[in-house]
Amino acid sequence: MELMPALWPKKKDLMIKLDQEMKAGGDFSKELLSLGFSKTISTQINLALQQGSLVECLRQLTILNRLKNEQIKKLQAELAYPFVLAGMMVLLLVFMQSFVSMQFSDSHEYTGDILLSLLIVFVIGVSYYFARIVKLLAKQDYESMKKLSKYWFIGKVVQTYVSYLIIYDIGLLLSSGFSLQKMCDYAASQENGSLQQYLGVKIGEKLALGNSLEEIIKEEEFLPDTLLILLKTGSKRENLSKRCLILGNNLFTELTRKIEKMVVNVQPVCFVLLGLCIIGMYLKLLLPMYSIMQGI
Repeated sequence: MELMPALWPKKKDLMIKLDQEMKAGGDFSKELLSLGFSKTISTQINLALQQGSLVECLRQLTILNRLKNEQIKKLQAELAYPFVLAGMMVLLLVFMQSFVSMQFSDSHEYTGDILLSLLIVFVIGVSYYFARIVKLLAKQDYESMKKLSKYWFIGKVVQTYVSYLIIYDIGLLLSSGFSLQKMCDYAASQENGSLQQYLGVKIGEKLALGNSLEEIIKEEEFLPDTLLILLKTGSKRENLSKRCLILGNNLFTELTRKIEKMVVNVQPVCFVLLGLCIIGMYLKLLLPMYSIMQGI
């Protein structure tokens, strides 16, 4: 913490404050929350600190963060051209509404106006949908992730991401000698509302009620069925830990592939929306002209 102000000059004051809080006996995971980190990342680091696997955890989080930054840059590049077109379309719409439509003020043909209004409402709805996704992603608690896993376009990516985090944590806990019940108790003591805390409480309660592990894994959408296959092998804890970490690496590879595919598909979706809006603008212009020509 003392070195961070020199390594990260832009956040010097923030890092000095964090260093002072830590020296005063502050909890590192809670300090991360106050800095704006999600509950999931804060809990991941807290688990790693208590297990003695901080370096490995930070390495994984760094890889995830780099992946996120790379995909954000790609997304910005993909959206640059559609946004330029959208800006031009807005200017054209203003021109049509201010000048062209006045020339057809006597026309009683409003089909184009209705279609264009519906398209504008549709675009606003899509924009709200994506704004909602961004808001839920920022929270990264269990309830937010469960909602996102049902969303079109991003649901499968979120499900793979959460599965990766859970399997990775299970692998680390197994390597530290944790039993299943101890894992649940340990996860339940983490940051309230985080993925780990919610699942720890939920699975712990089901185990206490006598539910089998197979039933629990099948009922929990964020636990992949592959985990059940690994548990049925009856391997020693050390080997099971290694297999979980290998499964985690496979899930990360799948996550990378899904994110790249999703980013690539963003631009065609934007072009479809723009195309529909342009069609509506043409109808707004041509239908009144057609109506006047019929009356001649």
